[in-house]
Amino acid sequence: MELSDGVVKVPKIHDGVKIDNTLIGDVMRQRVETYPSNSFGELTADAWGIQKMSLPYSIFHGMWTYDISPNQFFMYENGTQVYTSTNITSSNGAALLSTDSTKSTLVMESRECPRYQPNRGHLFSTALWCPGKTLDGVREWGLKTTENGVYFRLKSDGNLYAVRRSGNSEIVEELIDTSVVSGFDVQKGNVYDIQYQWRGIGNYKFFINLQLVHTFSNLGTLTALSMQNPALPVYFGCQRVTQDVTMYAGCVDITSENGIGDSQEYGMAYAGSVNTNGTDKPVLCIYNPLQINGVTNTRTINIASITVNNNKKSVFRLWRTRTASDITGATFKEIGNGSYIQSDSTNMNATAVRATAVTTANMKLQSVFPVEAATARIVDTPNMNIIQFNMVRGDYLVLTSNASTGVSEAVIKWGEEI
Repeated sequence: MELSDGVVKVPKIHDGVKIDNTLIGDVMRQRVETYPSNSFGELTADAWGIQKMSLPYSIFHGMWTYDISPNQFFMYENGTQVYTSTNITSSNGAALLSTDSTKSTLVMESRECPRYQPNRGHLFSTALWCPGKTLDGVREWGLKTTENGVYFRLKSDGNLYAVRRSGNSEIVEELIDTSVVSGFDVQKGNVYDIQYQWRGIGNYKFFINLQLVHTFSNLGTLTALSMQNPALPVYFGCQRVTQDVTMYAGCVDITSENGIGDSQEYGMAYAGSVNTNGTDKPVLCIYNPLQINGVTNTRTINIASITVNNNKKSVFRLWRTRTASDITGATFKEIGNGSYIQSDSTNMNATAVRATAVTTANMKLQSVFPVEAATARIVDTPNMNIIQFNMVRGDYLVLTSNASTGVSEAVIKWGEEI
């Protein structure tokens, strides 16, 4: 190993060569000190002068190899959520959105709204192509809800635009100069990235094929937040005006730059002394509302454990639905104390009303818990770091019991992403 013009040259490693860890450590330090840097700003060292380093941490990613998985993505046709679609499909491994005269507006968005992590960069990344770039329609991709968003827009003039939305209003739409990207053609496969500082007032950068093509320069210019909520779902949208438009997407990722697995706040709901006599009688229902104070709810809760008990031998079943009419007789009320999660349990809110029946034929079965008489059973979510069991905006979770003249108790515990 030698230094040449201040740059470390590391010999090619062959099989059988033993590398001294201390020496490698010295080399890495030398590389940090001598290699040129493209970083900017002066806050590149900590309070003790030690070099800072930023590492990417993926907080959401998706692919469409076989289908548009309902476990990861929502689909909307003309503003209505659908659970099967012939216009939003997997085509040879890519997600395909294709409008027609009856389904003129299509949206595919992630169930998750990954949390922005303060003092970290936030990065959206995808790869896609849009055939017929001058067809009369609009295509968009990035991060977006009804109220907030930052995204690319392809219009019928064949040009790309950078768009930012906040507080249910489009704040800015600016033309992107794609001539700086050699050979760029939006009708061919390219990679697209949107990187933002946020902190409420930071800059946004748009990249095509890893090359910076546009910047929203906000620092020192704003008297309001650039977006009211930076925790946004992945968004792909096609809108027909007078002609059908299509979009193909290969994959998507949201990364927190130098981020970590996010912390969550503890929450729970309890139902006690619930008379359950018959098949699939509801014991406890919880609901993550579609909106909070009139705007899109971007908070996710992750189920941690469920405790059940019955004075008779019983089988408890756990169900998921997004259809309110699947639950009969319930009045849901907020749990409160900083949480907007709702339940039908009078033990949590005296003004709630317990469900009297549920239509399990329309629900998705999540788990089954056989329980001996008068014996509590605790069921934990297996490996929460790998297996996600979550509730997002619009999800209902329903716990039922099969017991003859039984009395049930249940506790559902979760972590809430605040």
